[in-house]
Amino acid sequence: MNTYEHNELRIEVSDDPTYGVDSEDNNFKYSKHYFGDGAKDYPTSKHSIKIFKHDELINDCIIIGSGGATGIETNSSIISGEEILVCCCDTIFCISVGDLQLKWLTRADQVTCFGIYDLGGYYIVRGETEISRLDKNGNIVWQFGGLDIFVSFDQDNAFKLNNDSIDLFDFNGVRYRIDFDGNILSSSHNS
Repeated sequence: MNTYEHNELRIEVSDDPTYGVDSEDNNFKYSKHYFGDGAKDYPTSKHSIKIFKHDELINDCIIIGSGGATGIETNSSIISGEEILVCCCDTIFCISVGDLQLKWLTRADQVTCFGIYDLGGYYIVRGETEISRLDKNGNIVWQFGGLDIFVSFDQDNAFKLNNDSIDLFDFNGVRYRIDFDGNILSSSHNS
């Protein structure tokens, strides 16, 4: 679970894997439901957002995605201004903090989005097959893909955000360094 303190509010983002959209047996009834492409027919991951003020629940929603499964990890959600952004399967959901209304959603990877990073005027999304740069309205500015997926046995080495570049390591053993405009600065094969 990711927990944020924001303007006297506590915001909790967590997994709710057993939630069934039309089930009467759910542990919690969400006031709002947001779906990624194909998620109504093939729901894969379900992430909840709950907002508390003075320990009283004041608003909630559930985000349902389809594609490669995700969980709530350290970098899978962020607060940016008055918005909360959440990776759910292959999609980034942007939801207003105040009323939990969906502002936009963007499919940022073909399979799974592992993390989102706020770099001031834009976002960097670490996906399984692509690294994406999104503007603040969710538009894809560029995407970068390697020879294989950006996953390694040592997950800490697969993606590293530097001050002026991004270091990537794909499953084939190729290391890439790209700038924040998606240009390759260097690449090499690790034997």
